[in-house]
Amino acid sequence: MNGRRRVRAAFAAVLAVVGLLAACGLPKDGSPREIAADKIPFGLLGPSTTAPSNVQVEGGTIVHLYFIDGSQLRSVSRSVARRDVKLVLEQLVKGLTDSDPLGIRTAIPKDTTVVDVQPEGNNVVVTLSAQILAVASTEQRNAFAQLVYTTTDLGVDGVRFRVVDASGNNPQDVQPPTDEGTHAGPLTRSDYVQEAPS
Repeated sequence: MNGRRRVRAAFAAVLAVVGLLAACGLPKDGSPREIAADKIPFGLLGPSTTAPSNVQVEGGTIVHLYFIDGSQLRSVSRSVARRDVKLVLEQLVKGLTDSDPLGIRTAIPKDTTVVDVQPEGNNVVVTLSAQILAVASTEQRNAFAQLVYTTTDLGVDGVRFRVVDASGNNPQDVQPPTDEGTHAGPLTRSDYVQEAPS
């Protein structure tokens, strides 16, 4: 009699454990589910890939500038104080540094300056100095591809360009060359697919 009670008690304990495990188990649907960000332990969250414009990041932050490698664009990492479009584009138009990879170049003419950057919804309006127009044809297309890729890497949807005259005044809208000719409105990476990094 004592042995039967032990067996029943053990069986009841096993059933209780199985019931608890079933209650805590995985869903039975067998398909992957997205976990809400607020349910993920903080330590498992990776770093954000974007940061809002004009946010100061202590110790600087890494951004990607785009230069020319053969006939394609190539991303180069740079450290800047913050992810600000004007600040990043100023680094781009300065050109290459000694620490950049060999074999890359810039199509942006020397002495080009970023005069102004203004938000326009999800896009930005970038005003450049007249030097940007000192090159023509393929080289000018490459230069604007560099500018568009670098800007959109910061989370901007598209870029509209303006250029000031030689005296630095009278900004005028320009329609830079793209893979499919010129068109009005903001330019995006889809306008420069031929130059896309490989």
